[in-house]
Amino acid sequence: MNKELFKLLTDILREIERIKSHLIQTITIRNDGINLQATERIIKRLERIAQEADDELIDTLIRIEQIFDLEQAKYSIAKEESQVRNQPKD
Repeated sequence: MNKELFKLLTDILREIERIKSHLIQTITIRNDGINLQATERIIKRLERIAQEADDELIDTLIRIEQIFDLEQAKYSIAKEESQVRNQPKD
């Protein structure tokens, strides 16, 4: 699940940057009936979406790291318990 979310958010960020670049390039090269204010609003909205996706991506990476750390801790505890059980009794 986290890997799928990570890929989705990364794809969203990449697509937003592509759209932003295309809009900026379109405005610079020619005016296709889109006024400058409307284009600026679209770009600002895309930037907000990108920021939200980036924030969610960071949160997801933090959760993945926490889960990994928890699994590592569980493994270490289980390994120690196993070693204690397997020690010969005096």
